[in-house]
Amino acid sequence: MEGSLARARAALASRDFRFVLSARLVSQFADGVFQAYLVDRIVFLSTDTKGTAVGVAVALALLVIPYSAVGPFVGVFVDRWSRRRILLVTPLVRAAVALPLLAQHGGATWPTYVLALVVVSLDRFYLTTAGAVMPAVVPAEDLLVGNAMAGALGTVTTFLGLFAGSQVAAATGASVLAGVTAGLLGASGALAAGIGRPLRTNLPPVRLLAEVRRIAVDFAAGARRLVATPPAFGGIVTVTLDQILFGIVTVLSIVVFRHRFHGGVASYGRIIGVGGVGLVLGTFAVGALESRGLSKPRIVALAFALGGLACAAAAPALAPPSVLAVSFLLGLAYPWKKIPVDTVTQQAVPDRFRGRVFAVYDLGASMARVVGAVIAAALLPHLSVPAILEGIGLCYLAWTAVVPAWLARPVRARVRFYAGGRAEETPRAIVVGGEEEPVEVVRSWTEQAAGVVRRRFRVRGLESELDLVEDPAGGRWLVREAQRGTPIRPGGQ
Repeated sequence: MEGSLARARAALASRDFRFVLSARLVSQFADGVFQAYLVDRIVFLSTDTKGTAVGVAVALALLVIPYSAVGPFVGVFVDRWSRRRILLVTPLVRAAVALPLLAQHGGATWPTYVLALVVVSLDRFYLTTAGAVMPAVVPAEDLLVGNAMAGALGTVTTFLGLFAGSQVAAATGASVLAGVTAGLLGASGALAAGIGRPLRTNLPPVRLLAEVRRIAVDFAAGARRLVATPPAFGGIVTVTLDQILFGIVTVLSIVVFRHRFHGGVASYGRIIGVGGVGLVLGTFAVGALESRGLSKPRIVALAFALGGLACAAAAPALAPPSVLAVSFLLGLAYPWKKIPVDTVTQQAVPDRFRGRVFAVYDLGASMARVVGAVIAAALLPHLSVPAILEGIGLCYLAWTAVVPAWLARPVRARVRFYAGGRAEETPRAIVVGGEEEPVEVVRSWTEQAAGVVRRRFRVRGLESELDLVEDPAGGRWLVREAQRGTPIRPGGQ
């Protein structure tokens, strides 16, 4: 603990880091307040169950879709503009756009949606820049702790802003939150003005359309590689399914508090707050689970089982404590899915593809909650809340058996030989997900199992040595990590 505190103090010794961190935390608190504004304005003015569910879906769409859609493209600008100027100007623009919302009363209108889209979309631009400047404002030896401080404190600050904003909205109405948001964003821009370095790169300007086209091509290549890598693909599908189910539960929780218990936006803040507490505790607990001998796929399966049991137990007798308990347990279990899946994906995907694969991952996981809210809005007119929650519990429990099996499947590749592919010939390349990777043969041998003779090659690829094992039945080759001698099964399988 003493070592961590010393490293944190060393990072904070940088004047520019203090200003970057302060500006970021004020901005993220403003983000939480603005989320409370949107939820109250769009969701809690609905007078019926269907309207409330649709309102949640619209609010999530406003918060998630712009943030996700602009994500892959913001780097084009962040890498070529003055990052100090971005950190200074972006909050001021967001504040100017948020101010007119003070005059908006009653339900959301088209001007509300348009202004909110601008405020939310620019947030991704801002946070990407704040992350990109870290190596320039923190010494290399303190960069890890600097990133940890910014990430952890930023998440907690956003939760605090959302909780505080929801309580204020319940007491005074949502309009005041627009003014608070604008004031906080103005303060964030003022703090950024204290950064001394220009934080400018030397990259030349680019043709915007050509760069966007290149990003789209890279994104597609990352998606192909992901689909061709079962451990990574299975993990990402698992997290995406979890977020769809969580999106449905979020809508159900708000509907129950809004219409059965006559709660307002403050109840939403309590739901999010309790889930946030569970998330923090789950993040600290995931390492202890692995230290007790659980493999990563089994930790994920355990998390799905916990979520399933929580939903199934709460469904028959819904009450405020049981709804909050479900929120807490799903928050607790989320890091048990996300962190192991992140690690499995990092291990299964070559380094040259990780950025693109994680871009696909982020887009899918963030959009999933919107999909879940839309599904909930479609189901509520036809099914009761307990019936839907029971179905969610069954989905969670059913997936517990899928996770270990999918994440244990090996990667398969096509092998290109120097000539027609006869036994005496040697590989020159492997093809995974449409990418041809040249290889150099280190040695070759044969093995016999169950009466079947299979060829094996140890090859040196672009990043590591691999074992290729012939699969006569499938026409492809199993790709094995040479160091382990077993199929690529991250997580100790």
